[in-house]
Parts: sequence; structure tokens; C-alpha cells
Amino acid sequence: MSISSPSSDPASAVETFHLAFLRVLEGSKERSRWAVKGGFNLRAWFGSPRRSEDLDLDAVAWPAHGLAERVDAALRSKDLELLLRTRGLRILRATKPKQTETTQQWKTALEGVSTSVPLHTKIEFSHRRSSGEFFLEPVTAELARAHGIPAATVNHYGAADAARQKIVALGSRRVVQARDVFDLEHLFRFARADPRPLGREAAACIASALERALDMPFDAYRSQVVPYLAPDAQELHGSRTAWERMHESVVDRLSELAP
Repeated sequence: MSISSPSSDPASAVETFHLAFLRVLEGSKERSRWAVKGGFNLRAWFGSPRRSEDLDLDAVAWPAHGLAERVDAALRSKDLELLLRTRGLRILRATKPKQTETTQQWKTALEGVSTSVPLHTKIEFSHRRSSGEFFLEPVTAELARAHGIPAATVNHYGAADAARQKIVALGSRRVVQARDVFDLEHLFRFARADPRPLGREAAACIASALERALDMPFDAYRSQVVPYLAPDAQELHGSRTAWERMHESVVDRLSELAP
């Protein structure tokens, strides 16, 4: 895993914020009521080289008003302020533009010592819990140590369920995202994820996921994924040749999984 200093890399600064937020949130008695999913799950527990723009979580039997109070308190806390300050960051503002019974979203703007414009990221909790099992584990020591943030021990989804969730995302998003192909390749190849049995939701999306993967162009990957890779990871994964290899690998695997 390659990590750049948040003082010189906006994507790394956002990642520092995600780690610090989880560290503060883990101290609550509601820790069993949420689980990390999506790109940050792959990054923090499965060694993905892709830094995630946002932090996505599932809420588990956590009433919306109670969740809102807890997240608001975490974002205002002195603990979070101190963790960020020691890494040259601070929260300029935090808003919560979407607060429904199914989705709760917070948007934050961060200021860093070397950034001339605010860094934006989103924290989103879904009350439509993803299918699958999650595990209580610390984020990788390498990632926590590189950012200078004590490792949070929180719930996250396992590799097989993460792969099923990515198949559903690739097959059902309104706007197709190249990161889903990249993430699936990492799960299949490096995390040795086997999503079988697919389950009803992933099985219903597998045909459209395969079709979308087949049509995914290199330009989409270059613009949507490569900027969020660390510099040395960009050298390794940023070329058209690298994309063609991973694209072919994912298409082959989805073809095997399709009925």
C-alpha cells in the first residue's frame, strides 16, 4: 500500500479525515450499529491502492435522529479537532444536506496547511443495510501509522460480501463508475474474494454488470480512478496496458459468475 503525506496530497488529506472520524466514532457505545463499506472498506482492510473520495457506511438498527446526534457530536468534538490539527488539517464547515429515513449524508470542507482551496468529502450512512456479514477489526496498521492516526477498530464487510456489493453497484448505478471495475479486480485478484453464491441481489445484477464492464472505456478509468491513486500506484496501474489487463480479468470473472 502506498500513502502520501496529507500535507502534499489532497486525496491523502481526505483519507486522514476519514481515519480520524472513524477513530472518534468508534468510541461510542453504538459501535455495533454501523459498518464501513465501499471503497474505504477496500482501502482500510484489503490494501487497495485507490483512495476513496467519500466514506460510506451502513446503519444497523440505528434510528435516524440518534445517528444524526452522534455524527454531529463527533464532527464537533475536540478529539477530532486535535487529531486533524496534528496532521495540519481542520474542518472549515460541515453540513448535512440529506437526512431521510433511508439515507443520511454529511458534507465537509477541510482546510490544510498546504492547500489553497477547501478539500471536500462526504460521509453517508444508508439505512438500507447491504446484505452480508461484517467483522469488527482494526484498520491496517500500515495505513493508520502512515497517517499518524491511531487505528480504529470498527465493523466492516468481508471480501466476499464487498465483491457482491460491487457487482450490484456496477450493474445498477444510474451513472456507471470505472472504480467499480477497478475495485472488483482488486477483490478478485488480491483479496481472493469469491462471491459465490451470489445471492438474489447480485445474481439479478450480474448480467448488467458484465455488459457495463465490457463497455467501460479507458478514458473513464483514467479520469475517474487514476487521480485517486498514489503516485507510485499511478505508475503501476495508470497505463492503458494496465487497464486492459484488469478490464479483461474482471470481464472474464464476471462471465464465469453469470448464469
